[in-house]
Amino acid sequence: MKVIRPSSLLGWFFALFLFNVLDIATTLPVYESNPVTLYLWGRMGIFFSAWVKIGLVMLFGILSFVAKKVATPQEWEFTKKVFHGVLIILVVYYAFVVAINLRLILLSALR
Repeated sequence: MKVIRPSSLLGWFFALFLFNVLDIATTLPVYESNPVTLYLWGRMGIFFSAWVKIGLVMLFGILSFVAKKVATPQEWEFTKKVFHGVLIILVVYYAFVVAINLRLILLSALR
């Protein structure tokens, strides 16, 4: 029986980083409905808030790298599965958000 292994975490981190940047680039402040984002924009500004958001993705990547270095091979197998699952959920979420943002941009351009 062949065991299917999850793909490299690096590819998923790259996809998450890309979708995160695309989310920032395609967000229209007029249509933002997330109260946490609106609060952060009011307190820190949109530009600095975007850098914090990108920094959190990088911090998650660093956490994964450190976990790989300190974990035993058996622990890393489980930890890798956890990181892989979280990354899939985040990439799908941000892909959905970017799709909604692009739809809003298209609809606002047609008006």
